Amino acid sequence: MAPVEQQFPRFNIKDVEATAFQAFCDGLENIPLRGKRIAVAAGSRGIENLDSIVRAAVNALKQCGAEAFLVPAMGSHGGGEADSQKQILLEYHLTPDHVGAEIISSMETVQLGETPNGLPVFMDRNAYEADGVILINRIKPHTDFTGVVESGLMKMTAIGLGKIDGASAFHSRTSQFESDQMIRDIAHSALQRGKILGGLAIIENAYHETAHLEWTTPDAMDANEQHWLKRAKEYMPSLPVTQADCLIVDRIGKNISGVGLDPNITGRRYKINRRWNTTPDITRIIVLGLTEQTNGNAVGCGLADFCSQRLVDAMDKNVTYINAVTSRNVVCADIPPHWETDKETLQWAFKSVGNPDLSQLRVLRICDTLSLTHIEASESLLDEIRQTDQVARVGGLRAMTFDSTGTLAPLA
Repeated sequence: MAPVEQQFPRFNIKDVEATAFQAFCDGLENIPLRGKRIAVAAGSRGIENLDSIVRAAVNALKQCGAEAFLVPAMGSHGGGEADSQKQILLEYHLTPDHVGAEIISSMETVQLGETPNGLPVFMDRNAYEADGVILINRIKPHTDFTGVVESGLMKMTAIGLGKIDGASAFHSRTSQFESDQMIRDIAHSALQRGKILGGLAIIENAYHETAHLEWTTPDAMDANEQHWLKRAKEYMPSLPVTQADCLIVDRIGKNISGVGLDPNITGRRYKINRRWNTTPDITRIIVLGLTEQTNGNAVGCGLADFCSQRLVDAMDKNVTYINAVTSRNVVCADIPPHWETDKETLQWAFKSVGNPDLSQLRVLRICDTLSLTHIEASESLLDEIRQTDQVARVGGLRAMTFDSTGTLAPLA
């Protein structure tokens, strides 16, 4: 394998907290907030600088004379348990000492009404009982559908703030209606109640850095998010080839992607009961571990063909299965063939491709589907990779190395 460095467009914000603070101040300046109690909605995704952005929101609200508190806006994540959802935010450093506001977590919701199509609309009770709500979320392509809006502020309004009730109601109708239209219908219904004051959109670049921050009012949220989604897709990283025999993924997790293993990167997509390849076309995907921040949620392992025993050992089946059943994507929680060590798992995965000459295998290795600037590629891919515009450097070949337990050495 040879180390490969990829380069992508790199627009980023130098002082994220100051930029976010100014965006919040500008967005809130004409809203009477003195003496009000405002909920700040934060999700479960691994958003870079989330703690700084939330702190900026809290400080801006305090400057306006308001009292802020945080609510987890993450649907059924954390096993659908209030304490677990609070713990996820604490692990993102959203502690009272750090951001200046406490977390109030509950799975109790209020039904706001229904959409014209009969979809129930839910909101976290603590957020509903506050004097207003501010949304903070990243805009990015979704992992199981495409549309004019995908993952972002509208989805947080429709599903994240709806807790497990909202998530269950939404996913129960995905066979009847288009997902993006349901998100827009539910979100519009919630926004019309006047409880949500606005939201801050975050766009990240291919280096997982904050590239853009922008406030939106509720009435402009839908149109703005459609525009931001196009920009977010332009910033997405990618693999340097369109076909490979094997893709080794060191780790998956909910903080990496909603489905742990982003189909927008791997080309491995899924419906309710099946999976298939698009571009890139990867014959075998091997996942070796879970991120610490995923808290045992191994959703995404079912999109791989092989996994390691250590991934299975780290899996919290209850958390994983609740997420999979709620989203109706149970195939994503399937446990693929696995062996005691990484080395054995890779040997069997390579054998399954059917080419007895290992020197001809087209193999890529990545840390995770968010981190594609430094990857590895096998010798048979190097000539093709060197012709790719996004590849900046290819290093020398070296053998895969394993420790005494058969665990693959970390990606350099």
